[in-house]
Amino acid sequence: TDVHAHYDEAVFDTDRGEVLRTLREAGVCAIVNSGSSVPSSRRSLDLAKRFEGVYASVGVFPLEAYNVPSGWLEQISDMAEEDGCRAVGEIGLDYHLEDGAGPTYAQRETQKNVFRAQLELARRKGMPVVIHDRDADEDVIRLLAELPCPGMIHRFFSRAEYGFQLLEMGLSLGIGPAVTYSNAGELVQVVRQMPLERLLLETDAPFLPSARFEGKRATSDMIADVCEVVAQIRGDVTPQEVALAARENARRMFGI
Repeated sequence: TDVHAHYDEAVFDTDRGEVLRTLREAGVCAIVNSGSSVPSSRRSLDLAKRFEGVYASVGVFPLEAYNVPSGWLEQISDMAEEDGCRAVGEIGLDYHLEDGAGPTYAQRETQKNVFRAQLELARRKGMPVVIHDRDADEDVIRLLAELPCPGMIHRFFSRAEYGFQLLEMGLSLGIGPAVTYSNAGELVQVVRQMPLERLLLETDAPFLPSARFEGKRATSDMIADVCEVVAQIRGDVTPQEVALAARENARRMFGI
């Protein structure tokens, strides 16, 4: 079960249907396709309606927060009520430095306002959230303490101390192909010690292939590589047990 992917991305335009059918044949039983803007949330819902085993989350990604259209929150709210939608996301904060510069103070405040509005929306609807947290751990934790929601941290790759703090707050962690790379030291520490019932599997397809496929587009069958590495790190489960536990965790959180 891949709880975070983006099969609405243009890189899949030429073979999307073939890819999704092949993934089911390969053993991928469910995919949550994550919206990152109003248009991509709509595309995610369309995929959920067209393809068996595909579900959607709807939301505005932090770097899309600066140019949201008029009425954006009402549109996300309406889409959250549609068949196939299982969560509010991908929402959150992104303070990553690019070329030595990160978001300005005003941009951070805009991100926080959009994030806060969507946390409030999820709470009203009783839905889980899918959270993007890149170099913004303290503000993410602060807002989640203010507006607690069930849900997951997507593609977790923060310092171990923040991982354990988020787990203590009741959140699950999305573990993806990043764990297969040699720079995954702190992530390895979290995966080794975290409760298995809080582990979810994802690829962020097409953005994050496993290490042996570096340079290629990611697809959900690469979760098999993640299961192998998680089992090696933990030493208390087999790869198949990792896959089955994560599937059950996804069923419980997203109702899939």
